Amino acid sequence: MATFVSCKKDDDSPQSKMGLITGKNFVISAKTISPPIEYNGIETTDLFSTMDDCDKDDITIFKTDSTATFDEGATKCDAGDLQQSYGTWQFLDNETKLSVTSDGVTESYDLIELSDTKLKVSSQIIDDNGNGDETFTITITFSAN
Repeated sequence: MATFVSCKKDDDSPQSKMGLITGKNFVISAKTISPPIEYNGIETTDLFSTMDDCDKDDITIFKTDSTATFDEGATKCDAGDLQQSYGTWQFLDNETKLSVTSDGVTESYDLIELSDTKLKVSSQIIDDNGNGDETFTITITFSAN
């Protein structure tokens, strides 16, 4: 009697950033700001808790052809909004930054973490709050499925 043994070769090679970011549904799971801002009279760093539920279920899909789909998810904030809109994306600076263009507006983010299940980016904004310019760091975490 002959015995056949099947061996599966372990593939420990890291997946490319392109492979990690494309073909998944990314949904915001956290959004923070530093330093804290005042929201309803309370200082907070948690912007996710201030978001409307209709924005929390929005889906972003990055495609290999550098296009992106932005889906309103199950709940639209405005019934008249299109279910989907489209834009473009690209990695910049040796894949350390993510640039996303939607509705003619381009935003660039520092890439903090990218895995099979998570995308984490940050960007800085400068706000003139009446007392001079103040720099804030916004960090957004997306869960992927």
